Amino acid sequence: MVHPEAVANDLYILGQYQRGPWGSTIVIYYGSFMRLYSYLSREALKEKLEDTLLHEFTHHLEFLASERGLEEKDEIQMAEYRRQKKKGFEK
Repeated sequence: MVHPEAVANDLYILGQYQRGPWGSTIVIYYGSFMRLYSYLSREALKEKLEDTLLHEFTHHLEFLASERGLEEKDEIQMAEYRRQKKKGFEK
């Protein structure tokens, strides 16, 4: 899934932690994995998937603990992405 703030379709969402009225879920976007990592071996692709699942599960654990560490890290990464893209447009 292309991120809503992507410039030229260069930013993909690999997974997403979602909370809803019927519970919490982790969604994995197969298309994003295939778009970014289809060249990887099965084992390397499995590692990327495990990393994504761990990232999303950490969001879940932090939600339960009323923490925002990973959320803040994600926000910093997005701010850096925006800064880099803006910098590229100003050239």
